[in-house]
Amino acid sequence: EDNLNLPEYGDFEGFEDADDDLRPVAEFLKKKSIHNEYIEPRRIKFFFTNKPKKDGGRYSPGTLMVRSEIERRVDDRYDFIAIIYYPVFKMLDNEDKIIQLDKVLCGIDLGTMEKPAIKKQQPDSKEFIGNLNFFGRDKVHDSSETVHLAIESIVQSEKEEKQG
Repeated sequence: EDNLNLPEYGDFEGFEDADDDLRPVAEFLKKKSIHNEYIEPRRIKFFFTNKPKKDGGRYSPGTLMVRSEIERRVDDRYDFIAIIYYPVFKMLDNEDKIIQLDKVLCGIDLGTMEKPAIKKQQPDSKEFIGNLNFFGRDKVHDSSETVHLAIESIVQSEKEEKQG
């Protein structure tokens, strides 16, 4: 958990590389959680962003993108791109950071042994069952609510700043 002391980025526009900060957390999750034991953190490109994203009407800690076949032919180092909303992520305690990154990584679907694939899995409901079972339903829901409210607060403050 020592690797969760995130750096202070200045005002960056758009996206900032986050491999050094988040890949060790993904490795930790791969070792500790059954539902993510098959992910390959080296095949995921991690970014921080300062642009919030809504999923189903609620703000989420981040998003997962699957790289297309043509993108993988151009540069085959990564299958997925994980983009984490930095302004809130940096404020979370270590346990919530781990829960929220796990939630993003639960979107990885590698298919089956008989039919391997590289695709994105949708949440089972508003959350992923693997994430809920591993960390506990109440912890995950509380963590997700914390993230949603924090992002909502930041977005509201930014709107007021622009108007003021």
